Amino acid sequence: MALAATMIASEVALPAPDRGSPSCFGGMRSALVRGGFSGPLICSRGDATFSLAGQTKGHKYSIYDYRYRFLPANGNVRHGGQRIIVFRGTAYAGQYMIATPPYTSMSVNGTRVVFQTAGAPRVQIDFSRGPPNEILVNGEVARFFR
Repeated sequence: MALAATMIASEVALPAPDRGSPSCFGGMRSALVRGGFSGPLICSRGDATFSLAGQTKGHKYSIYDYRYRFLPANGNVRHGGQRIIVFRGTAYAGQYMIATPPYTSMSVNGTRVVFQTAGAPRVQIDFSRGPPNEILVNGEVARFFR
């Protein structure tokens, strides 16, 4: 799939057909659109990854690591980033935008989401009461939003 066909303007999710492909947001693209996801939806394998970091205890929340890059229409500079995408069941709950580079690895241990970035202390965020409104990762505050 050509990058131009999958590219959107930054921070605006434009409607595009959901082919139900597991390679496009692990089949979760429709749920993202229905839930009001406000980020770029990049489905090109060469320019994006969307991987399950894990599920919290009791499968209450699913945490996904979304990394992407794209060249905006008429742009000369590539844009990109990393987001923590949170689902409650199969419904999109929200996201955190993490400053990059460097990229942050994440995993789930019980009710905690664990973040590790090279050269930074490991951070554990408790999701037992739901996604926190703010988290501190790599010395930066990330806010939970749609």
